[in-house]
Amino acid sequence: MVVVSIIALIIISIALITNPKQGNPIQKDEINIEDTNNNGDDVSEDPNNKDEDISDKSIQHDENEAENSSEKTDEIYQTEHKKVSIEFASDMMGFKATNEFETTNYKVIAYIDTILKGGNRTSIIEADLINNHINQYVIKLSNDLSESSCKLYYDTLYNKAYFQKFKGFYEVEVDFARYIDSFLENSDIEVNIDDTAAVALFDMYGWTLNYKINSMEQKINNINSLTAFNPNAYYFAYNNELSKDIGLDMSEYSNTSDITVDIYRVNESMPKEFYPIQNGRGIVAKYDNKIIGAFISAGRHSTFNACSLKGNSFENVTGQNLNEWLTDMVKVDEFEEGISALEPEQVIKEYFIAIDNNDANAAQYYISRAALLDKLTSNMINEEIFNERLSLPLSGADIGARSSLSNLKSAKLLKVEPIYDTNSNSITFAVTMDMQYKKEWANNSGEQFWNCIMIYESPQTGWKIVEFGH
Repeated sequence: MVVVSIIALIIISIALITNPKQGNPIQKDEINIEDTNNNGDDVSEDPNNKDEDISDKSIQHDENEAENSSEKTDEIYQTEHKKVSIEFASDMMGFKATNEFETTNYKVIAYIDTILKGGNRTSIIEADLINNHINQYVIKLSNDLSESSCKLYYDTLYNKAYFQKFKGFYEVEVDFARYIDSFLENSDIEVNIDDTAAVALFDMYGWTLNYKINSMEQKINNINSLTAFNPNAYYFAYNNELSKDIGLDMSEYSNTSDITVDIYRVNESMPKEFYPIQNGRGIVAKYDNKIIGAFISAGRHSTFNACSLKGNSFENVTGQNLNEWLTDMVKVDEFEEGISALEPEQVIKEYFIAIDNNDANAAQYYISRAALLDKLTSNMINEEIFNERLSLPLSGADIGARSSLSNLKSAKLLKVEPIYDTNSNSITFAVTMDMQYKKEWANNSGEQFWNCIMIYESPQTGWKIVEFGH
């Protein structure tokens, strides 16, 4: 006889395949579903409390450490089911690659099954689920004899998660909801991680690798001295500072090809200072199978949503703000030296000339390096580490477009007037322009008005455009 048990589930957070980092333990009061070893204890260390650096020797970890961790996971999470399927039951797909995911991987099934069985939880009398910031998921666990179906609700606005049973709602950790949701965006994954050194390294600092999202070969461009904006060089130079926080340094691999970059999903949330950003990825750079760089990056939508494995931000690691660091790192070329003395109004004029001529290379010189670096991961899928294409203001480029200016027909500057100076290094202008686009999917064609924020980047580089806004 096939026994079908239907459970409806709402969820916001909890955990990981191997070593979930628990939040506050769920209260035990009304309903006992099944016994479980998931007792709410904190089983990992806080990455913010880690102080020790690592050497090359420490990176070549004892592989038994990761293997033993895997064995412990199998003991903690057990199941009689052989398959789990996840279906996204809401309309807003966002960056999800698919609305369905299915796997027969034991670790995934056992972890999900254990969380859904849950132990005792306190019933929530009311739960408002009729709004567009709650994602719904149907989770089905099955074997040859039975199937259980659960519904999960993930409130992305108020950071809550619930499941439903017998017309009652029961709160569950948000990390679990994020974990379930991740399978719909990262659909082509490797659950069994064979890089035991990477697993052990992240575990040392309190991070758990759920699965591998992607692996790629990269060349690291020159990160010892930065010139005109190059996505590769600026991305690796910035994140190399985060790697230095744990004793790694990619500087000696400047202009080196055959660098392997692995992207992993990490179970734990980003540090609190990045909230509401929670989802993070573990980035590992290797040369000749040796780890040369490692850091945490949220990816989309800002490059700056990243930290070291100790949980430290860029500013905390370097002791500098970004502009101070850029001033030390950047060596201007002849073209930029020529435009560094321009008045801010002239910088705006030259930018419009460049984009009207479809010259993205010239246009980037008039944009703040901090703004360009920030946008390197804008609208990026999780399988990538940065966008090769520059994100230029007013370009109206579609997501995934190969060229920054491919959608722009013409750009004419009509009027520039200063609005106010916030300080000696920042000015806002009222800019009137006529823009014409091939497709008006993001920007409208015609005469329009924007505010242009500018900063004095440095004596070497002069005034730069930060953004156009309203």
